[in-house]
Amino acid sequence: MRRFMSLSLPRWPTDRLGLTPGASQRASAPDRKPFALVHTTTGGERLYALNATAARAGLRRGQAVADAKALEPLMQTAPARPDADKRLLQAYARACGRWSPYVAPDPGAPGEDGILLDITGCARLFGGEDKLIEATLQASRERGLTAYAATAPSIGLAWGLARFKARQSETGWVRADTLETALTDLPVEGLRIGETAGQLRRFGLKQAGDLLALPRASLTRRFGTDLLTRLDQAAGRVEESLNPLQPVMEYRARLRFPEPLLLLDSLKQCVDETARGLCGQLEPRGLGLRRVELNLYRIDGKLILLGIGTAAPARDPAHIARLLHEKLDRAEIDIGFGIDVVELRARETAPLGGRQAGLLHTGEPDPDDLDQLTDRLVVRLGDEQVRRAGRRESHIPERAAGWRPGPALAGTALSVRETDQAPADFTPPDPDRPLLILAHPEPAQAVAEIPDGPPRSFIWRRVRHLVHRAEGPERLAPEWWRDQLSARTRDYFRVETREGRRFWLYREGLFGLETRTPNWFVHGAS
Repeated sequence: MRRFMSLSLPRWPTDRLGLTPGASQRASAPDRKPFALVHTTTGGERLYALNATAARAGLRRGQAVADAKALEPLMQTAPARPDADKRLLQAYARACGRWSPYVAPDPGAPGEDGILLDITGCARLFGGEDKLIEATLQASRERGLTAYAATAPSIGLAWGLARFKARQSETGWVRADTLETALTDLPVEGLRIGETAGQLRRFGLKQAGDLLALPRASLTRRFGTDLLTRLDQAAGRVEESLNPLQPVMEYRARLRFPEPLLLLDSLKQCVDETARGLCGQLEPRGLGLRRVELNLYRIDGKLILLGIGTAAPARDPAHIARLLHEKLDRAEIDIGFGIDVVELRARETAPLGGRQAGLLHTGEPDPDDLDQLTDRLVVRLGDEQVRRAGRRESHIPERAAGWRPGPALAGTALSVRETDQAPADFTPPDPDRPLLILAHPEPAQAVAEIPDGPPRSFIWRRVRHLVHRAEGPERLAPEWWRDQLSARTRDYFRVETREGRRFWLYREGLFGLETRTPNWFVHGAS
């Protein structure tokens, strides 16, 4: 049976201010004075969210700020920031990944914010579902959050129980093992039907059990199809699944400790063990790591995330662990009161082909050594400081080669047509090129016997050269898929002067078709 947990955070807009770095003392202090967030509407300034003290004083959401201050002159206010509320709720949901790999934020109106977790099969890792709920609530309340929780076989039922039944419980949480009884006693507001709940109450329908006894056709005609959809979702008749914040990684290794780790050396030992476990999962499938993510869960609920990339698919646990050790040394992480969960995830994998090792050492460089050196330099110096030469998919000489960034940015900084890996059907350009190719072609003045013939002489860098022999042309058409309206066809010539010097120059523009006066450029020399 599927099991879901709904974590309700009814005062998230005000509680989350204590989680924001640099938050003011008045916002992050306990609920001693009335405090409210306000926003401007067409009717003036209104209360957007309240802390517990303001709610106990009789203030309510949507009330005019002037009326609220007339009742509570000492009330403090601050502007509401709904975008920041959603952004930080997503960050806190990511930190809740310590309880379940399937987690998603559940933003709503103030009082309905929360987090949804699919805890199917997770309870046994924490000693049972009751202990899992208690641990989740304890971690949230230790951070100063007002939190309630409920578990149920459906998302809709868990959502309603967390917001309308858990608050009435002494422990702040409820657990529904079956659907029938829990759904019957659920208030209609717990069905996620918005203003329709008020219409139902005017007809005397206060609980979901009252709706189950009525004909479905009558409910549909009077209240629409959304009511029955929500009712069926809560009852488990219509399957509903959450969209996880991040997809579950197929390959990961996790260690959990009853006592938190406080020393960096202990963390490194855990990294060694998780690296061996992760690489062991990849070996039967012939895969290697390209991007690795190290998640360190602190006991106070904060998540420390470190990531590395590799220049080539790697499956050597010692190499992966060495990179993560250097990352830990240079990151200067704040362990706080300790870390109780260490997790290593494979963010990106790639096939890793086998390679036969030689019997004798021939002295030739090992490609693996260069890849590992690149990985270590990237960790030490940064992604932008390490670049490798690579070929691009282009026949234009100045674009046929370039520099790609470190492995952590591979595939992102260059476009699809600029990657160093050419497709299988790509024919590389003629390798017969001069030893020196200029980064940018330099203009020259050339004289030819006929407009479309080879040059007889040319002036480059204020020096006149007489051509003894010439070979060509090699015609290169412009790349039609690029937005270059001024691009023209190039005719390249390899020429040798009377002094024995060799140059590589081209004529830009087809005579009579693209231009009346073609331009000449020197692009290389031997």
